[in-house]
Amino acid sequence: MTSMLQNLNFSLPEILSLIGMVQCVYLLVYIIARMRNIGHAGLPLVYFLVLGAAFFFDMAETKIGALSEYYYYLQWFTWFSLAPLSVLLVIQFSEIDKSPLLRDYWVLLLPPLCFILSITAVDTIKACNRLEPCEQLTSLMTVTGLLAGAISILVIFSKKDLFAKIRKQKLGKERYWLILTLISVNILLLLTVMAALTNYISIEEAALMRTVLGLAFVYLVSTSLLRLYPKPPKTSTTTITNEDFNEEERELAKRIEYLIYTDKVYQEPAYSRSDLAKECDCSETVISKVFNAHFQKSFPQVMNEHRVDEAKRLLEETKATIKQISAEVGFNSMPSFNRVFKDITGYSPGAYRKALKT
Repeated sequence: MTSMLQNLNFSLPEILSLIGMVQCVYLLVYIIARMRNIGHAGLPLVYFLVLGAAFFFDMAETKIGALSEYYYYLQWFTWFSLAPLSVLLVIQFSEIDKSPLLRDYWVLLLPPLCFILSITAVDTIKACNRLEPCEQLTSLMTVTGLLAGAISILVIFSKKDLFAKIRKQKLGKERYWLILTLISVNILLLLTVMAALTNYISIEEAALMRTVLGLAFVYLVSTSLLRLYPKPPKTSTTTITNEDFNEEERELAKRIEYLIYTDKVYQEPAYSRSDLAKECDCSETVISKVFNAHFQKSFPQVMNEHRVDEAKRLLEETKATIKQISAEVGFNSMPSFNRVFKDITGYSPGAYRKALKT
């Protein structure tokens, strides 16, 4: 019994790794619960799954690491796969509703190619028996993993056009800082590996530093995800298969729903019915007919209801100021925001936030 309790003791690095793993599981559940489609959330899911696995392998090393001589490879693949995955995340975060092109996924080949290169080189000098992770092999894998990470960072910086346009988009500021955080963490992780490789710090210190960096990133990104992956919007109570609609009008209703629910056009203060007509390539008369029949409400009513729904979520889930929330959800003035919010909810924004805390 005593030996079992001793086996349950955790060191500080293991406790930090456990915390990181739990945070990753929370983010995975959060994203799954709020994603609109797998294409939209697939990459973040894979990233936090790999990061969570990296935390787990670090935490469990002293407990189950001796069960397999290849345990080191699991740790190596999870940690050194984060930089290539970061490239794809940066591309997706630059345009949140689009996925990277197929040709962008070549970066995922970097870790396996580095592993093959290391194994081949060690086999050539016959320094190790089979694939056992001897000192020469682990050192070489560290060097090649560092190379893979450096190439990944260079790929990110080669896409300068992503940074030029992102801040002008919806939620661009949040995504811009999220990307900078992701890049910074990857650079610091590579510097940590380099410091250990040059014996500036010990391997144990390097492992602790990468765990702390991983924890910091998970903490910082969790607040951004509240906005990047909001709760799924409420669906319309009126079916688009209304008998009064022809096929063209049903497709138009779907297009309108996409612009409101996914593109969130209501976040643009000056967005009007004429703008909606232009995006749908039809007349305002047709837009009004389909819109009013589909939603059973006027255009301003629907826009303001969605603005208030998002404002309620931000008041509940973020610490943003009321003025910031007003601008973000699409109101062009504070008086207008206060008036519409109170008309719909019965509370002022400030009173609503206070009520949430009681």
